[in-house]
Amino acid sequence: RSTVDETVFNWNPRDVNESTTSHYTFLARPELGRFEIHVNKHEWIDFIELTLSDWLEQVQGAAETASDRFCWKAGEAYAYRRTAYAKMAEILSHERPDRLSSVVKETVAHVYGTEHSSTRHLVQLRTPPMSDSAKEALAA
Repeated sequence: RSTVDETVFNWNPRDVNESTTSHYTFLARPELGRFEIHVNKHEWIDFIELTLSDWLEQVQGAAETASDRFCWKAGEAYAYRRTAYAKMAEILSHERPDRLSSVVKETVAHVYGTEHSSTRHLVQLRTPPMSDSAKEALAA
């Protein structure tokens, strides 16, 4: 996920006028083999729209309880990739203004508005370890 986020953070508003023949490369999740994924700009925008939408549907429920698997205390799920999701909302509002200019930012604000104030300062940039081996490596 960090390689997807890298493409997200490298975007800036002047890229809106960039040719649709641009290509983006990121890596599949480690548990899937970490192979390269190559997409064009339209596919990349579709992918980050799907990624953001999927998270917005999950985060409130994920935050209701602690998760040993993801190393979260109750409420801390909101911190996961917080800055990347905010940047995705910005990208989508610029790249798809005809249908997402305001609704995507309003939706993000609504969903994150359900977060308790005690966790709003937290940011988890790294994907939680997905296996015991990954947890051991992180702890080392």
